[in-house]
Amino acid sequence: MIQSAVQIKQPTLKFGATGDAVKQLQKFLIKRVPDIQIVIDGVFGEITLLAVEIFHYRTFLKQYGVVGVVTWEALYIGQRPDLPRLYRGSHCDDVAKVQSVLKFSPFIRGTLGFDGYYFGTIDGVFGYQTQAAVKSFQNDKQLVVDGVIGSQTWDYLMELAALISHFSL
Repeated sequence: MIQSAVQIKQPTLKFGATGDAVKQLQKFLIKRVPDIQIVIDGVFGEITLLAVEIFHYRTFLKQYGVVGVVTWEALYIGQRPDLPRLYRGSHCDDVAKVQSVLKFSPFIRGTLGFDGYYFGTIDGVFGYQTQAAVKSFQNDKQLVVDGVIGSQTWDYLMELAALISHFSL
């Protein structure tokens, strides 16, 4: 698990919030989600919400449009601070998120010209199909092919999530 010593003292923000903390959020989002045109106006509106949702998707955070402690920390350090080590037998929301990223939609397939890695049900269970998908992904990225999601595989999964995030939201 990736650990971080960053201690963040920022308020929880959601759609409709205003003020300096929203301006700080927007500055981070410009850096972390540069492909969304954000105006630093201190208003948590539709564009800021979209950028937050994209950031959540790209960093495998829960996507609910709220910026709390974990999101602030991820914004400061550039990635989710508590990414777990996942392997066959794991079962959790993070496995479902990985399955979702590795399973391309028809639109993404048409756009990228690639079928994806995972073809099973998105069920949050790291079984044989998920392990095979992870191994295939690791092989394509020239990583150690062990079927285990550790820090290096997470880095490449976040790159893939960034690539497909506009299609997946």
